[in-house]
Amino acid sequence: MRRLPLTTLLLAVLVLPACFPRAQRPTPPSLTTVANALFESVESEGTTASVFLVDAQTGTPLYARREHVRLLPASTMKVVSTSAALSAFGADFRFRTPVRLEGSRLGNLFLGDLVLEASGDPSLGSWRFPETALACEQVADAFQAKGIRQWLGAVRVSNADEGLYALYGPGWAWDDAAYAYSAAPTPFVFRENVVDLALERPEGQDCTVQSPQQPVVVRYSPALAALKTVVYLEPNAQRAGLGCVRERGSGRVRCVWRSTAEQCPRQASMRIAVDEPGTLFTACVEESLAARGIWRLPTPQQTASVPATTTSEPLLELVSPPLSELVKVTNKESLNLYAERLGLGFTRARMGAESYAALREAMGQELARRGISTRLLRPADGSGLSRYNVATARGLVEIIYTSLKEPYAGALLESLPIAGVDGTLASSALSPAARGLVRAKTGTLSGQKAYVGIADRPHDPEHPRVVFALMLNNIDEQPALTASQVFERFAEAMVALPLR
Repeated sequence: MRRLPLTTLLLAVLVLPACFPRAQRPTPPSLTTVANALFESVESEGTTASVFLVDAQTGTPLYARREHVRLLPASTMKVVSTSAALSAFGADFRFRTPVRLEGSRLGNLFLGDLVLEASGDPSLGSWRFPETALACEQVADAFQAKGIRQWLGAVRVSNADEGLYALYGPGWAWDDAAYAYSAAPTPFVFRENVVDLALERPEGQDCTVQSPQQPVVVRYSPALAALKTVVYLEPNAQRAGLGCVRERGSGRVRCVWRSTAEQCPRQASMRIAVDEPGTLFTACVEESLAARGIWRLPTPQQTASVPATTTSEPLLELVSPPLSELVKVTNKESLNLYAERLGLGFTRARMGAESYAALREAMGQELARRGISTRLLRPADGSGLSRYNVATARGLVEIIYTSLKEPYAGALLESLPIAGVDGTLASSALSPAARGLVRAKTGTLSGQKAYVGIADRPHDPEHPRVVFALMLNNIDEQPALTASQVFERFAEAMVALPLR
């Protein structure tokens, strides 16, 4: 057997591997590759994806996709109005609502009016805070401390002119206006301009018919006799539930109470928006006074003995929680009424009066102060309900980025929902490693979804925190990935993957 020379063997070792293809090592995933594949998939269904991501410290762009496309921001507009309010008033600011008595005293009888001066406080009488939930009780206690046992007069609210636009913001959809989530942002707000409605079926009544002799029992809290309510029963529905709307113009409340073959609930409840918070406040105060044995007299008595002079004396001052807490519930729970009132309050502070025309001008000036072009962001209201709002992913990112340089930065960041933890992102299905690392304001309108916030990158010393915005437009009714799933996949990539 003939042996091959050593040099021939060495040459074969070097040449033969080149004759066969080498197995390709898979490219490790990066934020850029994962995001590109994700948004290409979304856009293949006809959805527009607009995305922008920058370093939170330097503002250096790290990822961009159609970041200049103008879309509807929906409730992400709340970061604009809340950051503007924080800029104008400071995180520790509190609304102060003076209440005074105007009239005369005859022993323990007060002849005159209880006057409240509207301050624009969106939380007055709200159940969300201990210091606001007992507003009527505080008024009644102050009344009682004055030694008053009877009262002949009225409740009045001053500084409550609704202005040019009255109850609604420009560009609000008519079918939004009937629901509690779009309660009118009136200059005087009480109990978030909603009442609690409770329905109860009489004992023994089934779900198919409402007996004229035993109608469904309707209760409002606070009690408002002015709200006429019509209840329709819908048996054999696909699912049980209660839906009620306030009919504009008639003032009537129309409810549809649905039941299924398996479910016939005996009780149901929901909140209803009201257009006249002054009436709501009056009913609440009278209820609290009556509980303390102080009654408002229905007709004038002993008018001949009424002194000719009247006086005005302070009764008490109703104080809101700090602005930081109001901003927190606004953004965590996406409260439209609070966002509108904070935006309009900012407008009054900057322009001397409040209207939506003035709001656009005031917000434009605030954007110019921050160096943000109105081509990138054009607010029409404070909540995002208006279809006239226009925003880009770049513009929303610049709102958060510039806010990080302001004294109120901590208050704004604390107000953003934490993905997988609380607020409108509580149900986000993030991995345990990513949970708590992303904070973002969400926005939703029909076919639209938007997110803007920050993400922490614990494994990236060069870019440990980023600011991002994700906007999805014209989402299909049955997409392969829901908007929430798109956000979750992008969020996981932001916190865990290398940029490239």
